[in-house]
Amino acid sequence: MWFVSHVDSQVQHLLHPTSSLYSGYSELPKHVQGLNLEPFVIHGESNHMIHACLATVNSSSTSGSPRQQVVQERIKDTDLSGLEAADYVLVSADWDHGIRSALPTAERLAAAGLRCILWEPRGDDEARSCCTRGIRECKDVSYLIDELEQRSGKQNLIVLGIGRDFGAELMLHAASNEPRLRGVVAIDVPAPLNKVLQRRNLPLWQRELIGWRMKELTGLEPFDLAAVKSVFKLPREKPVLLICSGQKSPESEPEDTYALYTQLRPEQRQLYILRQKEDPADTSYRSIRYIQKGGTQSVKHDVQANLLNDTEAVLPAILRWINDIAPGLREVPAHVQQLTNLSDPQWNPAPGEGKKHYARFSP
Repeated sequence: MWFVSHVDSQVQHLLHPTSSLYSGYSELPKHVQGLNLEPFVIHGESNHMIHACLATVNSSSTSGSPRQQVVQERIKDTDLSGLEAADYVLVSADWDHGIRSALPTAERLAAAGLRCILWEPRGDDEARSCCTRGIRECKDVSYLIDELEQRSGKQNLIVLGIGRDFGAELMLHAASNEPRLRGVVAIDVPAPLNKVLQRRNLPLWQRELIGWRMKELTGLEPFDLAAVKSVFKLPREKPVLLICSGQKSPESEPEDTYALYTQLRPEQRQLYILRQKEDPADTSYRSIRYIQKGGTQSVKHDVQANLLNDTEAVLPAILRWINDIAPGLREVPAHVQQLTNLSDPQWNPAPGEGKKHYARFSP
């Protein structure tokens, strides 16, 4: 019947999100202006192959790419010596074109000397047939950090995560389960999937059918596919930077980021939004009254947001945030020290045995 076909098309769109911007392109381009790309492959969950690459600035290029020139102009008078403390930055954006979609961000970050890791969340040959909004895809982070530890010969690495849209959800889920991911930048975090369905003004029976079909395919309900589920579990010492870049769609609105902000502890959260015409020129922040609705009651929150003059100010703000927090992350939290005790066979495996993961993930 027609409504069955309509429901299936909705489910297909939600569980197989595609980016038309990168359609028809290979995942790893042969050349990117201003960058050196070093591809590598790791074996993730169920031994699926995951294609990844290390992106660093091309030191032989005298001027860099246009994107890099903009960043360099913005930060030329800023002391960012603290960036040296960050060993790697994991960058994620789209589910279906992971490396391609993350390259513009990595290109800008590399201009400041950061080393970026990009990868394909779907795995090799579409090993993951359904997108779970970062819940299962975030498991890649542990395998990637394993690889980085092996490459560097160090276990006390400072690894940070930067994600946009799908990548923002992935990083927040990973941060709540992987102690070695030391901080997260989440840009334009999508709404919980049940809220996305509500915003599409679908009748209740359609939402219920979509939810039933999604659970049949993934084992997860729409309300489970939400970054806020992991935010509650974030360790107190793990810093989080939230950014609203100004986009507005059924999948992501500023209110979704405000909702996450209210669930984070004051000492770990920071929020940036774009400046509006009504903001006085001499102010650097805005106080926002966010009303959290639930059942028959509503809770009012005051959200303190730092202001960005334009979208080109987003990357410099991220760099300043990393510069401020990275040096203080060199000291390993107590619960990580206990887990990484080198006398434990887990961290000193017998010859031929790989290091075991200590992170614990939800389904």
